[in-house]
Amino acid sequence: MKFLWIFLLLALGGLSVACSDTSEEAVSIFAASSLIEVLPDLLGSYEEESEVSITIVYGGSNHLGAQVKDGAPIDLYLTADIELLDPQIERVDEFIFASNYITLVVPVDSEKNISGITDLSRTDLDIAVCAKEVPCGKAAEELGVVIAADTYEPSVRSVISRLTLGEVDLGVVYATDAISEPRITSVWPDSPMCPCVNYHGVSFTSRGSEIATRLLSEESSEILTQYGFLSP
Repeated sequence: MKFLWIFLLLALGGLSVACSDTSEEAVSIFAASSLIEVLPDLLGSYEEESEVSITIVYGGSNHLGAQVKDGAPIDLYLTADIELLDPQIERVDEFIFASNYITLVVPVDSEKNISGITDLSRTDLDIAVCAKEVPCGKAAEELGVVIAADTYEPSVRSVISRLTLGEVDLGVVYATDAISEPRITSVWPDSPMCPCVNYHGVSFTSRGSEIATRLLSEESSEILTQYGFLSP
């Protein structure tokens, strides 16, 4: 595939985005970091059929939304929290294409006896959650327990990184992350349940609308299901 992937680690706040291709045959997409595994599969066939080069910038929805507000020249924005996008920004269309839910995960070799949401209050564990400003952090707050978090991360990918590096014992991520990362495993819940997040797409150009049509297709729905996403 010809995708240019840019994954932005936003721990220090702020970010800068440079467009590497400004030709008419290039499409620029901002996407929530939790879509980093599935999006190439969703858009690969479109890129091959249309011979259009696609640049995808991944990051926390709050930071990407700020870049859109500042006028970043993109065609399509895929976010886990549409409320973070300034409602006054003009758009071609808006749609919902997938849903996800929160899960508790631990390293696969964990021996900490962690089994449910009450463990989020344990002070003997090192716990990572997303910052409250990003969708996965907002969803974690809806779990209804006091979370004894040791670190608040800028994106769900950062939480996963902490877990896989052995820096924390427990993390709160999306169910799709537990499926796609073999070094972690979900301990709760046993079946899909809310808090949930819906993934919205916002197109700003006709090219963005073309990709939106692809994301809403039956083929894309099947791919999303394979990765653990739910129908909105």
